Amino acid sequence: MPSLPISYSELRGSRPTEDQLVEILSDLKTEPTFMSLAMWNLMMSLYEGNLRGYKSLQGFFIHNLVPLDLKTRVEQAAALNSDSPRPVFSRWQLLAVMKKLLMESNPSAVNDPRHNDPARRKLGEACLMMTDLLFPEEQDKRLETAAGDREKVSDELMAQMLFQFELYHVPDVYQAVARNIEYFDIFSQRSAEFRFSDQQPLVSKFARLTGLELDQYLRMYFSIWVLHNNLQNGDPLTINSNPAIINFDKERVFALMDLKSKDRDVFFRAAVKTLATLTKGVKSDANSTRLWQFDYTPFRNYPLVYNSESEQGFTCIAYPFLTEKLASGVYHTILSSWPDKHQDRALFQGYWGKVFEQFVNDRLRDAYPTSPLLDRFHPNPFFRRRQSGSLREVCDAVIDYGDALVLIEHKGGYLSLDEKYSGDISKLLKGVADKFGRGIKQLSRSIESLFHETQADRDSFGQVDEGSWKSSLSVDDLKRIRRVYPVLVIQDFSMTIGFMNRRLNRQFQEAIEILRVDPSIQVSPLSLLTIENLEDVLAHIGDLTLTEVLDEYARYDNVPLSTFNEIFRSLLKRKGIEQQRYGWSLKKGEAFLNSIMGHFKDSKLDLTSGRL
Repeated sequence: MPSLPISYSELRGSRPTEDQLVEILSDLKTEPTFMSLAMWNLMMSLYEGNLRGYKSLQGFFIHNLVPLDLKTRVEQAAALNSDSPRPVFSRWQLLAVMKKLLMESNPSAVNDPRHNDPARRKLGEACLMMTDLLFPEEQDKRLETAAGDREKVSDELMAQMLFQFELYHVPDVYQAVARNIEYFDIFSQRSAEFRFSDQQPLVSKFARLTGLELDQYLRMYFSIWVLHNNLQNGDPLTINSNPAIINFDKERVFALMDLKSKDRDVFFRAAVKTLATLTKGVKSDANSTRLWQFDYTPFRNYPLVYNSESEQGFTCIAYPFLTEKLASGVYHTILSSWPDKHQDRALFQGYWGKVFEQFVNDRLRDAYPTSPLLDRFHPNPFFRRRQSGSLREVCDAVIDYGDALVLIEHKGGYLSLDEKYSGDISKLLKGVADKFGRGIKQLSRSIESLFHETQADRDSFGQVDEGSWKSSLSVDDLKRIRRVYPVLVIQDFSMTIGFMNRRLNRQFQEAIEILRVDPSIQVSPLSLLTIENLEDVLAHIGDLTLTEVLDEYARYDNVPLSTFNEIFRSLLKRKGIEQQRYGWSLKKGEAFLNSIMGHFKDSKLDLTSGRL
């Protein structure tokens, strides 16, 4: 997609000030301006992956929003007829203007950009200003100071680009829903183990928090997501000519579903908020240490907002944030219900990690089933030798590929808002180290124990059953191994940026270099995969081996902005393999869709659009 955006400073010859931006926004009526920006943002969210639709939208925005004295220059700079057009308007830019508008809301403003062309073009100029203001001069100075030090430059860019990367790389909804359903199933199965201070299991906790059972919560959010997702099948400009398409009546949106009015009312009370509520949240967050241009917590918490004082109709202000509600939103809804220091908050994070570990191992067990002749998958293996009388776990999973061994650690934690959005490199790196550093340390030390340069110091591993240790691979068995692949499987999608993989691999290399590993063993670079990445690979086991995929990933040397998805799709294309959905997710997703369709009185809604 396009590269450097066109900014106000490029066009006017000077960098705008925040006061100039505020002067424009404070002269615009808040509600209609916000709703217009939200509509344009949604239009871009739906069609950004379509180059033709993207160009059409940029041309539309240039024609209708850019100040008339700049229009010709912008058209030339945007080069929309070329293969590499430059963006003028972007989702991040529009979100930032929406946020600033709420922070500077002026109840006495009279100009409405919907019906006033000069006001609309002033709003367009504010958007151009925001392109500059998203990148404060102090950020450029930090990059200049770090110039010549590749690692410092990479870390600075990682902090600056993390939010953008999150915004443009969201989870697949169907796979995310399937995982959340399975997570709660595991919580239910282990409810006696996973108790909180009030002795309630998590399923009851969620129902008490939201007023809905998880399946009902997911069904209702998913139905609204599908209504938006289906818009991608039409022309992007249709939304602007008929905004009613994206403005839903809360009495009618679930009219085809056989829902209790109580459940519907509970959902809307929890999920849809007024503009006043969003404004209050935005102004409250202004007091945090997080950088304003990265932190959109109120928008993420409530991506659905009432579009009038009657609170009858609502619209979506950010499509990616609506998607998140069906993915990590479930986790964060529960976590945020406890204060920072509450004991149940820490318990929940620990339980969630255990559930994630079981989930990943269940999926690996499906892909590598045990047989009388071959036992390739080893979940939660332990070393034979004890340390201070206690058994030591090798890692969360080991996969035996004959002459290669894949060691996998599963980490279900998430970086906090302060860690991601403070702009403080040290805080971000500390968060990464706290949540994922232990996994790197365990992988490196386990590799040393299994392949120590001194034969007598090598250890074997096996399974523990009711306190008894049973050998899986002996020291002699391990002599056939020539290559080791360390893998970290995570569920925090903000970690998928290439900068992050490069940073964690650097930490792994530093750890392994000081250990006494047999030099004849090839230790591959650390591979950082999201659970969705792993699921996508498992969908093609048989056509490809996991080690082939990991070799391909390592070959790119973690190009800073690269993603596993891009590299994996390129590999499939080169080998002539058609990408397919993971079978487990497909089966779980179909069951979920069937559960929704069972609630429809007249099944006219296409719930199977998208990738399913």
